[in-house]
Amino acid sequence: MLSLLTFPAGFGLFSMSPFCIKAAMMLELSGLPWQRSDMLDPTEMPHRKLPVLATPDGQIADSDGIRDWLEGQGADFDAGLNTAERAHARAWVRLAEYHLGLHLLQMRWNDDTVWPEVRDQIFQPVPEPMRDEISAPVRREIQAGLHWQGLARFSKADRMHRLEQDLKPISVLASERPFLMGGSITSADLSVAPFLISMLHTSEASAVSKRLRGDKVLCAYLSRVFETVPLP
Repeated sequence: MLSLLTFPAGFGLFSMSPFCIKAAMMLELSGLPWQRSDMLDPTEMPHRKLPVLATPDGQIADSDGIRDWLEGQGADFDAGLNTAERAHARAWVRLAEYHLGLHLLQMRWNDDTVWPEVRDQIFQPVPEPMRDEISAPVRREIQAGLHWQGLARFSKADRMHRLEQDLKPISVLASERPFLMGGSITSADLSVAPFLISMLHTSEASAVSKRLRGDKVLCAYLSRVFETVPLP
């Protein structure tokens, strides 16, 4: 049986990582038997990251690598799409993982209001008296990365404006059709939905979470996605 090496459940979700949620959804849609195997420290994994899929062919790293392997086994996460539509779906994947993903890191690791909740979720196995000491260097490293990338240099208002420019087109499409590319789930939904639901559930104190909770269209879209692909 395939084994998905994943970060544990967190924030009320299958995993605290949207990439791990994406991988689990692809496995469910593939129809192949699989099981989860939780881990917190991926330093011994390829690329020192999760998810990783343990297969008869060896370990497959990264959600994109997992997708490639599953499609090699016969899965098609963009079934029914023509060439142009598949290109559009790929663009949605990249928007989710390289822009929504940055906003998720910002809200989890660089918002002092939200950080205590995030720290206690991610570092829950660490005894409480040691959590600050253990989590601080990890937080500083991620904060430095966000500053280097540039998102952390914007004001809160500017970040929300930039995020809004991504959320509005998603909401427009979700108001017109069940899923982003039409009547069926595609790879676009398998990336966009995990990042949106991770933002939604991170913290009630977050401005981003509040923005999403107030969007009936996006909340209904997320319900459709996760009712169609329920995770164990």
